[in-house]
Amino acid sequence: MRLKTLKGKITMITITFALVIAILVATFSFLLFRSFALESQISSTEFNLQFIGAKARENMVAIDSLIKWCTTNTLVSAYLEQEGNANALETYERVKEEVMNNLAQAYVSRIIITDINHTKLIHTGLWMSDSMPVNTTNVDMVLPPTFTENGGWNHIWQDPFLRGEAQVLPIRRVLTRSSSPEVTGQLYLAVSASLILDLVKDYTLPEGSSLYLGIGNHFYQLKNNRFHLMQVPAMEVMDADTDGEQTQVARVLLDGQQQLLITCPTGFQDITLSQTLSSDKVRFERTTYLSMLVIILLAVLLFGIILALLLNRLFNRPIAKIQERMKAIAHSDFSSDPSIEWEDELGDIGRGINELAGRVDELLERRVTDEKKKQELEYRMLQSQINPHFLYNTLNSIKWMATLQKATGIAEMTTSLSRLMKNVSKADEPIITLEAELDLLNDYFVIQKYRYGGTLVLQVSIDPSYYTIGIPRFTLQPLVENAIFHGIEPKGGAGTVTIEAILEEDACRLIITDDGVGMDQSMIDAAFDSSKSPNKGMFTEIGIKNVAKRIEYMFGVNYGLTLQSEKGLYTKAIIRLPLLKKDGTAWQPN
Repeated sequence: MRLKTLKGKITMITITFALVIAILVATFSFLLFRSFALESQISSTEFNLQFIGAKARENMVAIDSLIKWCTTNTLVSAYLEQEGNANALETYERVKEEVMNNLAQAYVSRIIITDINHTKLIHTGLWMSDSMPVNTTNVDMVLPPTFTENGGWNHIWQDPFLRGEAQVLPIRRVLTRSSSPEVTGQLYLAVSASLILDLVKDYTLPEGSSLYLGIGNHFYQLKNNRFHLMQVPAMEVMDADTDGEQTQVARVLLDGQQQLLITCPTGFQDITLSQTLSSDKVRFERTTYLSMLVIILLAVLLFGIILALLLNRLFNRPIAKIQERMKAIAHSDFSSDPSIEWEDELGDIGRGINELAGRVDELLERRVTDEKKKQELEYRMLQSQINPHFLYNTLNSIKWMATLQKATGIAEMTTSLSRLMKNVSKADEPIITLEAELDLLNDYFVIQKYRYGGTLVLQVSIDPSYYTIGIPRFTLQPLVENAIFHGIEPKGGAGTVTIEAILEEDACRLIITDDGVGMDQSMIDAAFDSSKSPNKGMFTEIGIKNVAKRIEYMFGVNYGLTLQSEKGLYTKAIIRLPLLKKDGTAWQPN
């Protein structure tokens, strides 16, 4: 399929437009789908993290209430402040009871209460059987004497008394007198990491995603039911639409890959839970997009093939038939072809071509006819030219004989006829100046003046500056001759013929007026029919019609000859000529 053809161009434009639209629609749909999918994934992750955080917060608050009880209970304070170990058992039982009654007692791995000198010790918890013995000599491993400030909920470590690898969140507090800030003892509480691990045990984590815990200045990954300390990653916080005001969405670099990290606060101190979004999900989305794009491209190509077949049926065949018709017209076959006149736009073109062919055929026939008429006029001109050289020589001899015999009238008349014949011999020059045409007319009028005994008068009222305007040879003479024979002679008396010139914007009008018998409309119409009004003058067959046709053939239909007359008063012959010189160039007034 060539791109130079109309079918090829339409097909290529359609396929290109369809491809662009398909790519734009696929891209927009993918971006919109990805945006919705990402928002849905972020919202789902945020909800799961908030749910886990809420559950963890309940246990943390319960443990925090246990810590507050231990640090404010009067029985515990009294035991640590008094001398000796009196009330030790009662205090131990009371502490144990409080632990057992706590909502989060399942996550209290151990609780140790000791005085400032480590001489008194209360120890209870869940991991007693798996723990090394704790006494006043080794309690320094978790409660060094230098510890005088509260601390906790800021990191995860391995309890030194445990024989296994269980992780705990260590919490340390100082105990003071109820009546003064003086430190009387220390508290160590180990919160089992299961407080969070149990909550995520059944958590469905997408493949490629990970959970993280942020506590204090530490960042841990939850992996294989343990917390693994990691370096806090650099985060590029995004402006995302989330349900929670404090939920944060950020781009991070983890494990060498760019991922999205969704972080939700638990609502307890500064502990947060985070989850990354699976990079496999993004790759899946890209694969889906590329698959959609390939399917759309294949569909568009199939559409293009179908379109090409339809265009071949709907456009290419009619266009090929029109092309064949145009070639036939180029080879001069102007006959009408109804088979290209379909009932559609191409049919309108076909009808136009048939109409154009008919008009061209008519124009050619008219041109042939005009050429024949022009040749006929030229032939008649040749017929009207009697042997000019012979007459010229004969008239020259008569002139000299009349001059010798002092017959001036004969000499003048012979001289005029001689010059007239000389002009006839130059008939190969179709356009002459107005001045030359007036000279030819003057010679002719001299002959007619002697013929009618001097009763004829010729008045020429033309500005000499117009004399260089070009005019067809033998244009004025037939009209003046017509004025004499058909206007003045029937009147039976003297007559006057006047010639004047009027300039228009793009033409020159020559008006020949006689004061003869005039003409009615039927006579004017007959004057333009050479078969009805043959000229009986000197130059036969150069009648009014021939003059009009010669001007029209030479200069176009905008120029020619018209007659105006009023019966018994006058007749006007009006010639309209273009403002051209003899050589065909534009004429300009001097």
